[in-house]
Amino acid sequence: MAISMTGFGAADAQWDVWICQVEIRSVNQRFLDIRCRLPIGFQQLEQEFKKQIKAVSSRGKIDCSIRLEQGAGEDVLQLNTERAQLFNQLVTEFETISGRQVIVAARDLSSIKIIEENKSGEPPEECEKIIRECLSRAVAGFQQMKVREGEAMHKDIQHRLNSCAIILNKIEKLSQQEPGLYKERLQERLSMLNDAKEFNPERLEQEVALLADRLDICEEVVRFRTHLEHMDDILAHAEVGKKAEFLMQELNREVNTMASKSNNAEISQASVEIKSELEKVREQLQNIE
Repeated sequence: MAISMTGFGAADAQWDVWICQVEIRSVNQRFLDIRCRLPIGFQQLEQEFKKQIKAVSSRGKIDCSIRLEQGAGEDVLQLNTERAQLFNQLVTEFETISGRQVIVAARDLSSIKIIEENKSGEPPEECEKIIRECLSRAVAGFQQMKVREGEAMHKDIQHRLNSCAIILNKIEKLSQQEPGLYKERLQERLSMLNDAKEFNPERLEQEVALLADRLDICEEVVRFRTHLEHMDDILAHAEVGKKAEFLMQELNREVNTMASKSNNAEISQASVEIKSELEKVREQLQNIE
């Protein structure tokens, strides 16, 4: 089954005050190129994550962005237990010595750095779990989108190749009629000449036979149909792009040969229609792995 090179997948998760967001997106490219941007402190996971993405991709330029941020609000405040214990000890000693009770307001705790914001920006190791979880879900969504788009393109390609087969039948039929039409036209011209009675009928048949040989496109038609069958086989597999691109060149070569062998305007027009369909197929194949 054809798989699209373009795709998108995203996921998010939260642990404690930390929020993880993962986005994976890809665009067309002849070869596979995966780039990952990870939060500070988790760069050692890059190669592992690239392998995970590579498992569902064979071509394309893929960008994976992993962000890890602290949620806003009071959850970012934390208690400095060491300073709190020291402060409590000092207050107790002061009350013992002075005989006075010390009253401490909440703003005082902040000024002496007992309650403080976590401004380090460095997430704990426990965040690795949510990063892995987000990446796995994003990769799954990324793959599903690639498959869906690939199926849609596969149907469109099949429709256009079927159209080519129908037009080919028309070209074959017109080509088979050409020698007979040529013979009729030649006889009409000869009948208009004064010496038509002196013309050798055998010579006429020879001329028609020679023309029929020059106009014969049986080999091109057979090869074209064979290439269409091979294209069906290729589209049934996961990796389509490179092999299909080669067959497209062969299909275009055959239809160009058929057009060049004929002087029939209808055959020329039908050849143009086939080449138009093949060009649309070629554009679609550029989006397939």
